[in-house]
Amino acid sequence: MVPSPSWRRVAVAALAGLAIGLLLGPSVNALPGFSDHTGPSEMRVTSFDRLEAGCAEQVATRAGSAYDAGNYTKTAFVRTGSVDANLSARVVRTSPPGADLSTFRVRVDSHHEGPANATCETGVLYRVTITPGGGSPEGLVPDAHGTRVLWLENGEYAGCSGSVTSPLETGCSRFRPGDGEPRQVWANGSGAAT
Repeated sequence: MVPSPSWRRVAVAALAGLAIGLLLGPSVNALPGFSDHTGPSEMRVTSFDRLEAGCAEQVATRAGSAYDAGNYTKTAFVRTGSVDANLSARVVRTSPPGADLSTFRVRVDSHHEGPANATCETGVLYRVTITPGGGSPEGLVPDAHGTRVLWLENGEYAGCSGSVTSPLETGCSRFRPGDGEPRQVWANGSGAAT
């Protein structure tokens, strides 16, 4: 069966539109039906629990992290100096809107007044869950996308989580102390250089 002339015109018009879109558009994702799949555009704290407080050797034994159904959960011990310290958690987006790799920073900070406990390394075991939202959906053509979460406790590195598709990399190693940079060696200046 030979296609009718009207069917040929529709096919030629569709191919011409596709060719023009490829030539004029910034990428194939600009064409109808295609999409630039990105990571989430936002992340929010959905639960934050203070589990236990005390000395590190007694309390800090149940640490861990999990990724389930898009949610990131971290259970960790933060040094506070006092069992009565208050904790706060917040999430900040650090990547520009529309980035393929959506990056976030989660800060858990402790606040206490008075002297620190001098008998042991005192802190609080906490659990925080963050939930993503937004971002661009998948299109007809697979597109690289992902999420990286940098965890900080009292401003110090406390871990890095990520979920990406190839060829993206989370790049978490550059945040770990001593990784991705030359190690520094410290010495006093009293000896002669060799």
